[in-house]
Amino acid sequence: MDDVSKMQQGVQSVTRAIVTGASGFIGRALVLHLLKRNVEVIAVDCRPATLPCISHVIDLRTVGALDSLLDDHSVVFHMAARADVGVSVGDPRGDFESNVAAMFEILESVRSAGCHLVFPSTASTFDSMNQLPLCETAYVRPTSPYAAGKVAGEAYCAAYHRSYNIDVRVARLFSVYGIGMTKFVIHDLIRKIQRNPRRIEIRGDGEQIRDYLYIDDAVRGLVHIAEHGEAGQDYNLASGVPVRLLDLALQIAALMGYPEIEIVPTGELSPGDVPKWYADISKIRRIGFTPQVSFDEGLLRTIQYLSVAKSSTGCAG
Repeated sequence: MDDVSKMQQGVQSVTRAIVTGASGFIGRALVLHLLKRNVEVIAVDCRPATLPCISHVIDLRTVGALDSLLDDHSVVFHMAARADVGVSVGDPRGDFESNVAAMFEILESVRSAGCHLVFPSTASTFDSMNQLPLCETAYVRPTSPYAAGKVAGEAYCAAYHRSYNIDVRVARLFSVYGIGMTKFVIHDLIRKIQRNPRRIEIRGDGEQIRDYLYIDDAVRGLVHIAEHGEAGQDYNLASGVPVRLLDLALQIAALMGYPEIEIVPTGELSPGDVPKWYADISKIRRIGFTPQVSFDEGLLRTIQYLSVAKSSTGCAG
């Protein structure tokens, strides 16, 4: 079989996976999910990872960083990134080096090995003026350095697929939440309500819209794209359900037993934030993926997890 035919054949089943960013929220969950499927997993991070598999501490910006770990049966899930819009606005050079320069070296290692890559992008790559819901062909215009880095990553994926026939697939994540999260809106709302169940402040006017996907569905979706997606294609990985921030805060408060809480919008938005997004997930549905965890169930699991974490650490949020 020639190289082009081999790439077009794609991945029938993930048997050997390299997960970068394995200590992160999604990376760690993905490693554990793959191990449950009896996949051979190698965890890679810039710091030691406490995971039940082989792990390596590697600076992914290094030339040939992954060369020694890859063979032509490997699937690289490149989850490593500085995934914070605010941090990218404050330090665009650091964001570029961590996200774009590292991505280039990953692609070079994948090209050398002739293996497969799943690249997680973000909904914030899209122009905020697009019609909702966002489909994969919506207009791209990033509003932050972080989003610009993801646009660059998507572009490099497309270029390496077309130039070198590398099997690269893009999973465009929207808002992932759940057990293991340590920041972002759902985490912060739960912590605020734990501190003051009578009154909380929320950023902006409360009309911001997001599309939330539970962590178990997110990692299932990443593997599904690796096994059932098409090389060179991008897929929105989301729930497809729009959730208004004000409604989210009320829903979390009610699930925590505080339905009468006062919610005060501050009117302030952070630089680089996109006010509204949710996904059209018809493309990923066509390859057989459907989210399985309802929003209420996912929120209950997250609330319970953060309540236990608060109790065990004595953390006040």
